[in-house]
Amino acid sequence: MHKLQMNTPVSMALSLLIAVLLSASATRLVCAVPDPPPFRMHQLQYYVQLDVRSPGISNRFLPPINTTLSANFGAGTLFSLNVTKDIEPTSERLGTVRGYTVETSYLGFPDSALLEVAMVEYDDGEYKGTYQLQGLPQQQLTEIAITGGFGSFRGARGYLIVTLVVDQLPTRTFRHDVTFF
Repeated sequence: MHKLQMNTPVSMALSLLIAVLLSASATRLVCAVPDPPPFRMHQLQYYVQLDVRSPGISNRFLPPINTTLSANFGAGTLFSLNVTKDIEPTSERLGTVRGYTVETSYLGFPDSALLEVAMVEYDDGEYKGTYQLQGLPQQQLTEIAITGGFGSFRGARGYLIVTLVVDQLPTRTFRHDVTFF
């Protein structure tokens, strides 16, 4: 009987071909859903709804380090807020903003400073993905950096301007004007 030796050029080429075919079929199984289209525009606008009674806010995330020496330095808040298409809280929901803030100032209110790190999860039916934010929210004008993204926002860079448009407790509504580079 003649045995096929595995180190011949023909058997090595056949093994490589089988490996490529198996890999291609596995890729099709894993990637059954196509990627969402990339976001090609440079501007995006939506609203973020904050209800201070909501379980989406946790003021007990991190306690201050030492209030007698450093005001609220180190205190942290977790949040998960709804993203809507229009200013009304009942308008079409497009996603969420989830993240945290940490008090970074020793001075306390009104001179307090917060570091905010957040992820925007966005899906308007055409564009779907996430992008990350990082910056220092201010009382008047807040500009926050976009530091990356996935899905339609893969590799995103840019900034967003946060504007308080409704301040009628228990609800606050913010407009996000997003600019991608």
